[in-house]
Amino acid sequence: MRSFNRICALAFCAAAIAACSDDSSSGGSASNADAGWLPLADGGTAPFTDTQGATTADSTVTPDVNLVSDAGPGWDVPSLADTPASTTGDPSAVVDPESHIFSYISPLSQVLTRQFTIANVGGEVLQITDLTFEPADSDFSLVLVPPMPKDLAPGKSTMVHVRFQEGTGAPAALQVHTNDPLRPIVEIALESHIKATVASPDPCADLNPSQLNFGEVVRGQSKVMQTTLTNCSGTAPLSLTDIVRSQSFFGTLSDEFQIDNMPAFPETLLPGAALVLDVSYTPKLAGPDGGYFELHTDDPAEPKVVLDVSAVGLEPPPEEIGLTIKLTWDEDETDVDSHLIAPGGDFFSCETDCFYSNPSPEWGLPDNWLDDPFLDVDDVDGYGPEHINISEPVIGTYTYVVHYFDDTYLGSGSSGTNATVEVLSYGQVIATFGPTYLDKTDRTWDVFTIHWPTKSVVPIDTTWMVPPSQLNTCFSWPFP
Repeated sequence: MRSFNRICALAFCAAAIAACSDDSSSGGSASNADAGWLPLADGGTAPFTDTQGATTADSTVTPDVNLVSDAGPGWDVPSLADTPASTTGDPSAVVDPESHIFSYISPLSQVLTRQFTIANVGGEVLQITDLTFEPADSDFSLVLVPPMPKDLAPGKSTMVHVRFQEGTGAPAALQVHTNDPLRPIVEIALESHIKATVASPDPCADLNPSQLNFGEVVRGQSKVMQTTLTNCSGTAPLSLTDIVRSQSFFGTLSDEFQIDNMPAFPETLLPGAALVLDVSYTPKLAGPDGGYFELHTDDPAEPKVVLDVSAVGLEPPPEEIGLTIKLTWDEDETDVDSHLIAPGGDFFSCETDCFYSNPSPEWGLPDNWLDDPFLDVDDVDGYGPEHINISEPVIGTYTYVVHYFDDTYLGSGSSGTNATVEVLSYGQVIATFGPTYLDKTDRTWDVFTIHWPTKSVVPIDTTWMVPPSQLNTCFSWPFP
């Protein structure tokens, strides 16, 4: 179903990864999600269920307030750098990290959690059928469980959180069961390690909380949360030598997350002293975001402490957006894509075409998000809607094109569909086009041009078949 170009498309978009912000194989946000994990980096809306029995919607879930995300002692395995993308068209499951050691001070007074990303780097839809632990009775459990089966289109990811409670100390594995023909079960190795007792004589790093859930934040606004690094040693000073962004197979943590009061390194904390860090999230895209900061210290038992961060960026209210283009279609299990081309730009250009593989290109003034387009949702399996928005477009004439990316989904039969387009300005509809029939994959509909700021809309309304040589993807692998 998916071309090799899309096989190589990943989120983090980052974390449920990058992101890609929606339920599409096309990709939406290049970032990753909300409430302590990336519930659906593909933008789905199915509820997730806590293993304790609570069910809630994925964009507002907050794990148990008593949970503390464990950073681990720097022994996570960012193993995906050497995991090649599938070139066969089969689904291909990868996880990041592939192992984790929960490092803690005994006795443990709070439950620890760690987020893990599951992604599809293959060319067909990956279906997650179950998440189990081996052995079933262990110190580990899942905080939130997606309803099964869970589908991930190519290039999409989702996140789960594992909970640790001090017990037997025996290792275990989280098993991810999928339809990947090469690795139907992918395991995440889990262990625990007592790094110190209550009064450690060595430098001792304790980060609390070590997971920040920013929830939903409107694009253009900011939210600040705090975490505290404490030296839990009774006698030795602790040296904080660096804070770095996560860098994994899923990309680098987005600069939408910032530590506003970054200390000068090295920062020394005397026994019992604490350092408060202000962490902010300012979304540039609509969709889920996530990843982590890594704090480097001279704690011999845990030299790298991880601060997990997650959030969901929301598009501004329609009445605050200068130009919105809404695409819908009437056939289920099909993928139709939006393309907004900048003045003087080209179809499928990575600089001048805003589409699934280039969801928020830099247009207009540098570092001014208001004049940059953003694709908020890219629906791969039917109906839409998909929106491309620009809060304050720069002067010029823009072209809007609809591309029938795939007339099948999950093995469904090929079918045509009728596409409809609405053009809105500050919440008011100024033009409507269609329904126009798209008969098969790669049928392309040149819909209209619009001049800004006059809002003069000129219909084009022609269809044609785009040659395979013109198709392009703008995602790049984080590793060679």
